[in-house]
Amino acid sequence: MKERRVPVSIIINPVVKIIFMCPAAVLLSTFVGSHSSAFGNSIGHFRSNNISLKQTIRWLLSCLLFLFISCNNKEETQKHIANNFRRIDSIKSAVKNGDLVFRNGTDDVSRAARSFNRIDTTFSHCGLLQIENGSVFVYHALGGDYNPGNKLRRDPIDSFCSPFESDKFAVYRYELNQQQNDSLTTIIRNHYLAGLEFDLYFNFLTDDKMYCSEFVFKCLDKSLSGSLSNYIKARQWPFGISPDDLFLYPGSRLIKRVDFDR
Repeated sequence: MKERRVPVSIIINPVVKIIFMCPAAVLLSTFVGSHSSAFGNSIGHFRSNNISLKQTIRWLLSCLLFLFISCNNKEETQKHIANNFRRIDSIKSAVKNGDLVFRNGTDDVSRAARSFNRIDTTFSHCGLLQIENGSVFVYHALGGDYNPGNKLRRDPIDSFCSPFESDKFAVYRYELNQQQNDSLTTIIRNHYLAGLEFDLYFNFLTDDKMYCSEFVFKCLDKSLSGSLSNYIKARQWPFGISPDDLFLYPGSRLIKRVDFDR
C-alpha cells in the first residue's frame, strides 16, 4: 500500500507553536529567522522528492529536539550566572577592611600563575579589600593585556570575582587591631594615588613596582611593623611571596570560599 502524504503545513504549524512556548522565544525566533531559507529549502526538498510522512515527521522532531535542548541549556546558563552573582553579593556583608581576596582565573595566564604557588595551587591572583561608601572594592596589582597601563587597580568585588573569568574565590582575614587596620588603609591608598606599577619581572627586592602577592604582603607587613616577615620567608625558593604563602599562613582565617556553578 502506498504511504499517504499530507501537506507539510499541517505538521509544521503545531510544531512551531510548541517551539515558541519555550521561555527563550527571542533566542529561538532569531535562530529560526536566520535559518528560514534553510527550512524552506528543506521543505521544498520534501515536496519535490515525495518524501514520506514518516520521514518528514522524523526530520521535524529532530529539529524540535535540537531547539528544545538549546533553549534548556540557555536557561540553565542564565540561572547559573544569576546564582553566581548572588553568591558574590552574599559575602559583602561579611567582609571587613583589610581582608584578603583570592580568585582562580580560568585562562592560560592564570594557569601559569598557579604554578608559582609553593604548596597549594588553588588560586592564581589576590588583592586587598576596602569598603568605601558602602561598596566593596579590591585593590590589586595586575599587568599585561588585562591592564595595559600596569597601574594598581581598584575594582568592585563583583568585577574582581567575576564568574565569567574565574571559577572560584575566597576571602581570608588577618586579625588586625584598629590602628593596624587604619595604617593598612592609608598604605593601600597611597600606593593607588602614586600609581604603583605592576612588576613584570617579579623582583621582590624593589618597592617601586610590585606583583599581586608582593603588594598584598608588603602592605600587610608594613601595617604590622614588619612582624609578618618573621613567619612568611620571602628568601625561600621560589624567591618572593606566592599567593598560597598568604592564605596558608597560620594567622590567616578563612571567611568564606565560593566555587561557582558551571
